Formats: sequence, C-alpha cells, structure tokens
Amino acid sequence: VPFPLILLKQEQRFAIIADHLGFSWTELARDLGFSEENINMIRNDNPNSLQDQSHALLNQWAKREEQHATGTLLNKLTKINRMDIVHLIETSLSKSTQGDTSSHTYAEIEETIALDYSEGVHNYLT
Repeated sequence: VPFPLILLKQEQRFAIIADHLGFSWTELARDLGFSEENINMIRNDNPNSLQDQSHALLNQWAKREEQHATGTLLNKLTKINRMDIVHLIETSLSKSTQGDTSSHTYAEIEETIALDYSEGVHNYLT
C-alpha cells in the first residue's frame, strides 16, 4: 500500500471522528493530555465551528502521536462513552478491507492500524 494512501485512510478516520464529536471534543482533548491552555487556543483559532475545533484537535494529536494515533483515539472515545463514533470507525475499517465484511475486535483494529502504518512506510521507502 503506498504511503499517501495510508495517510488518506487516517485522514478519513479522523474526518468521521471530527464530524461526529461535537461538544465532546474538549473531553477527548483532556483525555488525550491536552492542557486547558491548548484547548482554549484551539477554540480561539476555530471560533465558529465545533467541527473545525475537532479537526484541529485531531490534527495536533496526530502530529504528536504519529504511529498509533487512531488506535489510541478509539480507546479514548470508548472511555468518554462515544461508542457511536467507534462503531462508525469500525464500520469504515470493515468496508475498507478487501471483501472482508466480518466484525473486528478492538485488538484486531489496533493491530491493523499499526501494521498499515509500519508496512506502508516500509513499502514506501523500498
């Protein structure tokens, strides 16, 4: 899988999260270790849209976490009781696998995400 395609997949996952997070983005930010100052900066930089605030949070988080950002986010979303978003991500992951329509466990999803990234970088660099 080409490296840019893997980034696109992560961006698509983040878009699903950001589109549905709403006011929960601040709770997620705190769980991800963002300070109140960071949260207020995101609010001030994106004053007109919760969706833009959510996207900004996820983009900053991805820059900090890089490899395992999506798996960690799924765990944090579960912790703040946003299983609706976790289900949407699981569904999109299931649809993105080639012909595989079976359900996946969190461990399988995290493993797939980690492998997607590491194998993609390896294939891209070779």
